[in-house]
Amino acid sequence: MSSSSRVCYSYSQTASCRFGSQCRFAHDEEFEVTNDRSQTYTQTPLDDFFATYPKFTYNSSASAPLEFYRMCDQFCWDREDEEREQAHSDFKDALVKQFNEIYGTDVNDLTSWRNLCQIVRVSPIPDTLDLCREAVKATHVNIVDLIDTKVTEEPVTIFSSEVDLSEYTKATGKYFPRDNAYAGGLLRYLLRRIMNPRQEYVSSRKTQSKRRRH
Repeated sequence: MSSSSRVCYSYSQTASCRFGSQCRFAHDEEFEVTNDRSQTYTQTPLDDFFATYPKFTYNSSASAPLEFYRMCDQFCWDREDEEREQAHSDFKDALVKQFNEIYGTDVNDLTSWRNLCQIVRVSPIPDTLDLCREAVKATHVNIVDLIDTKVTEEPVTIFSSEVDLSEYTKATGKYFPRDNAYAGGLLRYLLRRIMNPRQEYVSSRKTQSKRRRH
């Protein structure tokens, strides 16, 4: 049995785990399952994903994509490697599930919207669903950062435009799967065109740059 103080999510829910005694998370009955994370830790979708690669020592307090890239380096996977492609597909599913677990999926849940507004530093936080949705739609933030902030405790960066967000995402490799079967309602309000940001933002930036030069 693992000596980890973290509770295996699968075991806590079903009293079974496909990893058995090789699981890195606790199966001991003495660990009480509770929703209060200050008292215990329940295995997350990202934990579950990385646990499928027991030879890789996953640091759950680090940025998830950086850990994925580190794992690729450890296993010497190149981009055409079939095993990497499968791992990347599973990793993207885990990212989406992680977002859903943290922020929720119900577009009619005002509490979830207000929580998201707080994280992306909307001030004052709106009191209605429509205003919360509009505020989030107007915000440019890297979705992976929204997931990472829960473990790294690093504040998310709010970008002034889709172009700036695109540049940051490409530079850091913090890509979030745009089309995924597990994507919930709240998530869709944060999706942006990373590979081809909207041209009006590009035009605006170029205009401002020309004005500064004259």
